[in-house]
Amino acid sequence: MGAAIEVIPGYLLEPERKDDLIIFLQRLPVPPRRKKEVFLEWAKYVGAVYTREDIEKLLGPLARYV
Repeated sequence: MGAAIEVIPGYLLEPERKDDLIIFLQRLPVPPRRKKEVFLEWAKYVGAVYTREDIEKLLGPLARYV
């Protein structure tokens, strides 16, 4: 779990920063599947609740395939 969390800046390690994290991940030059993995690990790490809409916001039209 720790490897994915290491790429996230410390100020984003709070549940209320979910929208900021999504913007951060959207800009990372990594495959969509990895973005989703990092997002889910972040949610577990900080205790945040995520929805399908969050995943769709993160991945756009690719959310249906990842």
